[in-house]
Amino acid sequence: MTILAPIKPHSSLPVVPIASKDFLGWTLIIFSSILLGIWAVKNTIALRNILLFLGAPLSLVYCYRQYQLIRDQQIAISPRSYLPLILITLMFFWVLFHYCFLSRFPEFQLSELRSTWLRSFVAAILGLGTGVAILRRPNALNLLWIGILLSFVYLFYQYVPKAIAAGSIFAPDYYNYIYFGKISGVLMGTILLTGLLGAFLDTVKIEKSTTLLISGVLWLIGTVIVLYSYVYIFDARNGIGIAVIIFGITLLGLMKSTLGNLISQGWSKKIIFSISICAAISLLIGLFALQQMRLNAGWSSMLEDVKTSVQIEKYPNWQDPPAMGYPKNELGQEVKMNTYERVAWATVGATILVPENPWGIGTLTNSFGQLLKSRFPDAIGVKSTHSGWLEITLAFGFPGLFLLAGSLLLMMFRSIRVDSHFRASTGLLSFGLLLTYALGELSSQHAIEILCFCIVFLGALQLLPQSALSKNHHE
Repeated sequence: MTILAPIKPHSSLPVVPIASKDFLGWTLIIFSSILLGIWAVKNTIALRNILLFLGAPLSLVYCYRQYQLIRDQQIAISPRSYLPLILITLMFFWVLFHYCFLSRFPEFQLSELRSTWLRSFVAAILGLGTGVAILRRPNALNLLWIGILLSFVYLFYQYVPKAIAAGSIFAPDYYNYIYFGKISGVLMGTILLTGLLGAFLDTVKIEKSTTLLISGVLWLIGTVIVLYSYVYIFDARNGIGIAVIIFGITLLGLMKSTLGNLISQGWSKKIIFSISICAAISLLIGLFALQQMRLNAGWSSMLEDVKTSVQIEKYPNWQDPPAMGYPKNELGQEVKMNTYERVAWATVGATILVPENPWGIGTLTNSFGQLLKSRFPDAIGVKSTHSGWLEITLAFGFPGLFLLAGSLLLMMFRSIRVDSHFRASTGLLSFGLLLTYALGELSSQHAIEILCFCIVFLGALQLLPQSALSKNHHE
């Protein structure tokens, strides 16, 4: 794992100067922080549109100014740095091409072009400017996540009365909290977890005690709040599962780095600090994962349920579960409803519908339900595979999957190799988004807008090498 590896200087590259006053850059960061805080929150569409359509023109102006600065300073940008941005740009062209030449439901697709994809395009522009603004002040990265943190604080404001009324700290409610269902809470929680953890690990390399302390405290608070929400407010198995995978990989990387430094350098304050981070991560994820396993019965037979669920021909119950009931697993127990539906529908989508529709049908909304009904007329009330990447593939085919998921994969692998201050942030957030969109029904409206914003934002963070950033990170 290279997230704590030292950055090699490139003295041949000039430094990007930071102006003492850069109101436009701060404005973009604040707009984006507020937007991230409300993007998945109910009844905020008007404010979201204001922030998006006001922020995008400001972002274009800001990016043009920064382009002039970079050109005047003769700062070299590797052509490879543009690849993620090129992929997401091609995605917008593919959506238009699909509507013009491949659409099966032109009216629905036009409606999505005017709403979801228009806002996604505007969000991408805002993400670009925000990423460039963060490049000029790396220490401001955590400010971007404050908006999401505050939305979780408000979530707790709603949760406490419910928990008191229920007489239990376990008070899940999928419809009456601020988020659009628990998967939206999981999405924003994953962004917050990976964003704060990445910023903390990137800050470790700076070795400024005050900055490191602030980043560490924010990471600890945010992690506890999100994991608590996953267990006691959302009862989200996929949220805990995603967190375990992310933290597990981070732990492996940290332990490898720490062991290598211990062998080569011996004991030091940095080694002790790294061990402390590992211990804190292990303790937090272990405690909350054990609690979730105790409270949610779905974990007890998950492996057996999955084995049964993928057998879609042997057990056709997935076509109409209310009428046909649920099959029994190899333990003789009825499969858990949530596990069976997610796995069976995803299996149908991946093995039958995607191969039959390699170019997609052009609509994000109910793409699985429409294809399933035409292929299996007896299927009743099934609308989603519960996998964002599958739904995107059904809507825009393999090209759509390649352009969106491929941009995240590219940035994740580039984060291991590039000379960047944001190696941990870009790597962890890209990986977190890949997992979350694979395991959650995130394929329409705000989920696509957030995805496009994050892809372009992360791509912007990888544009300049560490040596091209100002050594002075304070304004």
